[in-house]
Amino acid sequence: MMSSTSSSFSPLPPRPIAIITGGTRGIGKGIATVLASEGYDLVLTYNSNEECATNFAKTLLKEHDDINVKCVGGDITLVDTRDEIFSTLDKMCSSSSSNSNTHQGRRLAALVHNAGQYVGITADNCAKLDAPTKSLAFGDGSLLDKDGRANLDTMDYYHKMYGEAFIDLCERTLVRMGSRDDDNGGGAGGGGTIIGISSPGVCAHYYNADWSYSMPGSGKSLMEYSMRIYAERVASRGINVNCIVPGVTKTDAWTRLSQKRGLGDDPTEMMKAVIERGMPMKKVVDPIDIGNLVKFLCTDSGKYMTGQVIPFDGGRHLR
Repeated sequence: MMSSTSSSFSPLPPRPIAIITGGTRGIGKGIATVLASEGYDLVLTYNSNEECATNFAKTLLKEHDDINVKCVGGDITLVDTRDEIFSTLDKMCSSSSSNSNTHQGRRLAALVHNAGQYVGITADNCAKLDAPTKSLAFGDGSLLDKDGRANLDTMDYYHKMYGEAFIDLCERTLVRMGSRDDDNGGGAGGGGTIIGISSPGVCAHYYNADWSYSMPGSGKSLMEYSMRIYAERVASRGINVNCIVPGVTKTDAWTRLSQKRGLGDDPTEMMKAVIERGMPMKKVVDPIDIGNLVKFLCTDSGKYMTGQVIPFDGGRHLR
């Protein structure tokens, strides 16, 4: 008869790791906060505000002493930045140290590509592009220089940030994520969740085309289209791939937009006008709410949803 002191011990499944680009502020911060509470180790990226990233990571570690949080700085359009993301991830996965001795290793379980900006307004960029002096859109001649040629520098940057970065992140993630049938210890398989954060008026049929969003929307179109291809090709591995379209979300980006438009430091009235005009629920989205949606998509039940552009917009897509 086996004594209680010599009973067998079964370790928990490998601790899940989530990569969240733009994960230290705004929507990404909300997602990171929720996943940290679910026991995920985190690799969070930031563009240039190292102090903000460091303070947020310290807050998470103080609130959850059994997780690991690593921050990676740099413009997400740069291959070097993405190299550093996966170098950091691989070190976390191979490390024998863990704040919790009940888990058998770690594995990449989620990728959320959230990093983004309004060029020259809400963040710096490695291309040194300033905010356009005029609205850039397809079909009205605004892209033409004095020589009659289309200047596609701003569009190219958005394509690199949303389209190319998403594809590179997905390709590198998929070789590390495995399959739900893999034996990763503790009886757990692989598989996982990939999510891109998109916007209204891109290419989902819910929304009418928005000419004022031509530049960033063209980059996010590549994200949304490739998402559907990835979803079909990796579904059998237990990996779901989706895009989320948030509604009006209270983040620092709105403050920067308000300042740029000469409306002061308080974006409340500008946000209220957008909500009144286009959101039946008349409610601002909290980044934590978006984090809870991401959490659901990472569950076994949520994984049955794949290949979707998911409006999380208070009814904006109905207008």
